[in-house]
Amino acid sequence: MMYPWEELPEQVRDAVTSACGPIRQAVSLPGGLTSGAAVRLATLSGLMFLKALPDDSPSAPLYQRERRVGAVLPATVPAPQMLRGGHTAGWVWLLFEHINATRPVDLSPGSSDVASLVELVRVLGETLTPTPGADVPPISDNVEFLRKRADVLLADPPADLGCLDAYRSARAGLDLDAMAGDALLHADLHEGNLMTTEHGMRVIDWGLACQGAAWIETALLISRLILAGHSPQQAETVASQVPAYKSAPEEAVTGLMAVWSLFREFVARRGPVPIRASRARAAAGGRAWVEYRTGQ
Repeated sequence: MMYPWEELPEQVRDAVTSACGPIRQAVSLPGGLTSGAAVRLATLSGLMFLKALPDDSPSAPLYQRERRVGAVLPATVPAPQMLRGGHTAGWVWLLFEHINATRPVDLSPGSSDVASLVELVRVLGETLTPTPGADVPPISDNVEFLRKRADVLLADPPADLGCLDAYRSARAGLDLDAMAGDALLHADLHEGNLMTTEHGMRVIDWGLACQGAAWIETALLISRLILAGHSPQQAETVASQVPAYKSAPEEAVTGLMAVWSLFREFVARRGPVPIRASRARAAAGGRAWVEYRTGQ
């Protein structure tokens, strides 16, 4: 359920108004996968963007995590600045500077957005290593969530699960110790969390942020590039342009991609019906990369 500005609790509206000043207009915007409020606010100081979610939403912890990240992100990070965040009347709310996207992000081969993405990931790696102090979990927590579902699928594979041998071979290389590090990772870069603006590419939605090795940010992008039309070899060539990725351990990369893709295979079959098709498409990109890396 999406909440318009008028239906937010009065205490939340008062807290937001106290943070941003008088509001001349509030326009609800299309939401993402979470239920809550996404509102463009016209204030005396300019446009701002509000996102808010009730505590009983499954995604509320992700908003809390994004709030902690936003409080410490350096101004040099190519992301909208979080102006204020709060927890009021059982709601988590985050207030950001508003940015205008000039067009949808295009990560297909030959698109100028690919070079912009490489530059963005490079800047993230250099600016956020070491972490600026965000209170986020280690990457192992994120991966363990994926691993459990991946192993459920491998223990009783459905008849339509392709490249089973490749998945099992790649899964054996999963190495959580190799993923440990001191970088703050966004860990969920894709077209929906990227915006093209007059001032370059910007990244939004830090709800899955975690701490780990800097190379992981790039590794998690490769299947997204394959899904956008790159061959596995082309996608790895793009990834190799990011300095942090040059030190990525081969087996650990393959193991990570195996559980990432298997998790999406799992959700494509057992997850909420509205997102199954999109997860199946994401799994196809990951599966192609696993087959390429294992030679199976």
